[in-house]
Amino acid sequence: MAPHLEGHDIAFNASDRKSWKKYARSMDEYLRPYNDGAQERKNIRCTQDSYFMQDDLEESAERKSCQFKRSWLGECSGLQDPHYGYSQGRPCVLLRMNRILGYLPGQGKPINVSCGVKKGPPEALGEIQFFPKSIFDMKYYPYYGKLRHVNYSSPVVAVRFTGVQQDAHIHVQCKLNGKGIINDSPTDRYLGSVTFTLEVGA
Repeated sequence: MAPHLEGHDIAFNASDRKSWKKYARSMDEYLRPYNDGAQERKNIRCTQDSYFMQDDLEESAERKSCQFKRSWLGECSGLQDPHYGYSQGRPCVLLRMNRILGYLPGQGKPINVSCGVKKGPPEALGEIQFFPKSIFDMKYYPYYGKLRHVNYSSPVVAVRFTGVQQDAHIHVQCKLNGKGIINDSPTDRYLGSVTFTLEVGA
């Protein structure tokens, strides 16, 4: 996830620029490779909603990658609002799945993302928005590895917390939901999900 600085804790006061500047900078760095110009130069436009199989190419041949443009992240793209909502107390967080060679997530159906309160009152989070939508599209899979999939851009789901209860220490969990996805392992708490704390002051 991004921002990812002091572990998985996000705490700031909207009116104190110093308290959230580092988060905005972390988001900027994370999204730089997704700039529309770079994506248009290096990657192709994919429209199909199915896995992008390229197994028929020679082993060493470079695999094509689907575009994932920063502008698709709307209010969490940093383009209209360079502060990613932090200055308004409506922070954005970016989620991506770890890259696994050859993995076809969801067994033919898109993987969906949901976020909620892990500990505490569920209403503490308020409304949540997802950009471009709350799924990981199948066209970005499988991943063929660093050497062959040179310009591969992992798809991202941006989550915007628009009504976080102020001055509350909220444990947030975002999960992957889909066929074949394990998100409630008792032994590996990072499998299929990410947990972080959110504390927003005025």
